[in-house]
Amino acid sequence: MFYDFLLENWFDLLQTVFIVIGFALSYTALRNDARASRVDQLLQLNQSYRDIWAKTYSHPELLRIRETEADLEKYPITEAEERMVKEVILHIYTIHVAVINNQLEGDEIERDFTDYLQLPIPSTIWKSVKGYYPKRFASYIDNLLRNEAN
Repeated sequence: MFYDFLLENWFDLLQTVFIVIGFALSYTALRNDARASRVDQLLQLNQSYRDIWAKTYSHPELLRIRETEADLEKYPITEAEERMVKEVILHIYTIHVAVINNQLEGDEIERDFTDYLQLPIPSTIWKSVKGYYPKRFASYIDNLLRNEAN
């Protein structure tokens, strides 16, 4: 009985097997492409991060951005510092978009964002530029900063 079924439907059965194998191979290829894409994007973000912070080697005065006790009254924010912080904020926004689109995992990144944006110079500049970013991103950063402060 089973043998008769196979004789009558061998072509349909073979065709179905190859279709299932095709779907499985397509799924595997898509999954591998997604992984490769994530790694590529991570490498690009890391390169961008290195490029931004490499400026501190040629311009050590930019290291003041990382100071927790920067006196902005006595020494106002310079144009170079402002430009650097804006680049870092743009980098943070790029990472945020990548996390939203499931291109990166953002579990530990939030702490890095808040540690940086709570510093006196980045905090001051963030307050002046946040209106230029999408409200969703600005609210996200403000909530991170508010939660960290509490």
